[in-house]
Amino acid sequence: MASVKSWKEGESGAPEFPAEFEVRNSAVLQVTDIKTNRNKYYAIELHAAENRFRVYTHYGRTDDLETSPDAGVRESRFFASLADADACYAKIYAQKTSAAKGYKELSLASARIGSHRLRGQSSGHVDDETLGRLAADDGTGVAPVIVESTLHDEVQALVRLCYEEATSALTNTVAARITANGIETPLGVLTLGQIDKGQAILDEAYALFKRNATPSPKTMSQLTDLSGAFYTLIPHRIGRSRAAAQEAVIDTLDEFSNKSETLQLMRDMLKVNGGADGAKVLFRDDIDSKYNALACDISWLEPGTSVFREVKDYVERSQVKTKNIKVDRIFRLRRDAEYSVYDEKLGNHHMLFHGSRGKNWVGILSRGILLPKIVVSLGVDRTDAGWLGSGIYFGNAACTSLYYTSPGGRKSRMLAIARVALGKPKEFRKITYGIDGPPSGFDSCHGVRNTATTPSQFEDDELVVYRSEQQRLEFLVEYRT
Repeated sequence: MASVKSWKEGESGAPEFPAEFEVRNSAVLQVTDIKTNRNKYYAIELHAAENRFRVYTHYGRTDDLETSPDAGVRESRFFASLADADACYAKIYAQKTSAAKGYKELSLASARIGSHRLRGQSSGHVDDETLGRLAADDGTGVAPVIVESTLHDEVQALVRLCYEEATSALTNTVAARITANGIETPLGVLTLGQIDKGQAILDEAYALFKRNATPSPKTMSQLTDLSGAFYTLIPHRIGRSRAAAQEAVIDTLDEFSNKSETLQLMRDMLKVNGGADGAKVLFRDDIDSKYNALACDISWLEPGTSVFREVKDYVERSQVKTKNIKVDRIFRLRRDAEYSVYDEKLGNHHMLFHGSRGKNWVGILSRGILLPKIVVSLGVDRTDAGWLGSGIYFGNAACTSLYYTSPGGRKSRMLAIARVALGKPKEFRKITYGIDGPPSGFDSCHGVRNTATTPSQFEDDELVVYRSEQQRLEFLVEYRT
């Protein structure tokens, strides 16, 4: 088709178009190319009104939208027939998503760019779970009445702390903010489907990284391209300079671990937000809604009670390397989903420790401890399978958790005490990668701690189960060092 003039918004002589129109088609595109330092968006829409048609575009640098939501260039191309407008739309879309340009279409629950008709509307393929969450909103835009909480003050403080840690970690890493709609990037509100696409790119990059112990220039080029593809789907705060973009290349185990944790944090935050009652718990300051969204019974143990003293002594006496841990607070936990499937019959039950950073506790409390994909801990690089394969790792010494935790908003750290059914454990003194379960005839694996009498490659006792049914959360301990 012949070249069609594009008119910038407000340009003198531009044809008039009705203010009320129908959006017949739309797409939000994004590209992050680390090699050329491109970080751009491009919204394209097909409008129809009174038998008149136009192709509307809005484009610019994604970084600019964080400080100025109205940034970017807006243009219109006008047509007398739908067929011509549709052909123009298709041509622009094909050009932008070609290998030469590299733009990818995003799946957004609510767009923040484009025309006033597109903003606030979904764009791209929105997954069923996100659609269900959107449908759960009553559409009134009126916040529910918040009544005074009946939760114990310490439980309220813990829940608030967990959400604050998760929100801070997310918004400091990802170019996003928390709104009533969810996790909102400069381009729009992310969907679970969009996060899954980002995970697929990260998995592809990690597979490439694993195959090349010493990356060649070709491998580094591929990792740079895949890093750009990842940031295209999951916008991060990476800076505007070429040097900042180059530093953002995902090419170490620690960086893969951090990105994987970020994606899991995003999933956890989206899953607790809204729920069946549309409570929008990430945005509204309703502590009971935040608590209910976790679907975990949390009760405060009063200091001085026999259970508090018993758990406190167990934690502090378990230390083998240091004696620095001092217990501040203890909460009893019960996740009904874990209790209903816990393998009581297996035997050899132990109360074991699992530490994690503050940002992860919204996820742990709401869905339990996950089987790990990528683990970097104890100051040593691990593969995605861990030292004893792809299992859930526990320790029998609370001091081991220090390596997995960091001080949070109250300058304290947190660890869980879980009841674990070890059954018959297989002892290991050598790191054994690549296993996805205990050897035949065994129910768990035990990496035996190195001592003068039992030389081992394990610095701490590591107890690993490979089925979630072999563990359940019992207590959360807040402590200082």
